[in-house]
Order: sequence, then structure tokens, then C-alpha cells
Amino acid sequence: MLDLLRHGEVCGGRLYRGNLLDDALSAKGFGQMQASTKGKHWDFIATSPMLRCLAFAKYLSQTQKIEMQVFEPLKEIGFGDWQGKSVEEIGYETVDKFKQNPLENRPKNAEKLSSFQSRVLSALAQITDANPNKSILIISHAGVIRVIKSHLLKLPIEKMFTIQVVQAACERFEL
Repeated sequence: MLDLLRHGEVCGGRLYRGNLLDDALSAKGFGQMQASTKGKHWDFIATSPMLRCLAFAKYLSQTQKIEMQVFEPLKEIGFGDWQGKSVEEIGYETVDKFKQNPLENRPKNAEKLSSFQSRVLSALAQITDANPNKSILIISHAGVIRVIKSHLLKLPIEKMFTIQVVQAACERFEL
């Protein structure tokens, strides 16, 4: 069993933070994550090193006595020149074009989608191979979760941005 948990609301508002901006969860975001994991338990937690994921992973690991490990490849995609900017600053039309065809319309200086997919799926394989027959929680970002869901649902990677990933949503998959 694999659960995917996106971080909750982050301090500083909605921005393309990517893999550089390391803002903390807001109090609301922390509460969102508590609510979505209430009554659930796992054998192993894998988390992004980014503060918006790591802080809650540490909390959950300590309060529920669950083994936890940080995985660098679970960082969000690098959004290049978009990092630190809002949709309003980038432009709605530009963002829509990217979401419709991320292979052809990626932000300038952004991480290639194929590289991002490769690092995330490599980490997923490492996590699942090292924890057979265990319930696993991955705490990460919308982009990382989209890559994993695309893989599990057998969707082409260029369709990943059509998958909605709500803040603090915890979704379960059977492996």
C-alpha cells in the first residue's frame, strides 16, 4: 500500500516555489495535513527534504513512532524562471500553455520533464524495493505526486498537469 500526501498551505501565498524556495507550512497547512492523516498509520515515511514536507514528516514520525527517511529526489520540479512567481506574474495564458503541453512550453531554465520523471520514479522504486509488504507514506509536492500518479495510472507524462492534486490531500494506491 502506498499513500501520497501533498504538503498543505505554505507561508507566503500561492507561488511556483519549485525546488529552490523553501518556505514553511502555515499553521493552516499543518492543520490540513493533520486532518488528512488523522486515524491513519504507516510502516514507513519517505519525504522530500523541503521544509514544507519535512516538518510534518518529522512530526508524524515522532508522534506515531514511524521510521522516516528523507529522499532528495522527492523535491519539486525546478520551475526555472518561474520560481518565486505567482500565476498572475507569469500570465494565465502562459501557464495554461505549459499545462496543456509541458514538453513544448516549459519555463525558461526549468528542469526537463523527462529528467524530473526519471529522478522521481527512481526514488519511488528505491522506496518500494526497500520496504516490501510495508505501508508507505510519501510526503511531497504536487509535481512529484503527479509523476507518481501518472506512472501508476499508466498516463503519458505530458498529461501529468491534467491531474489535480489538492493541498494536503492523502491518496491511497495498491501496489
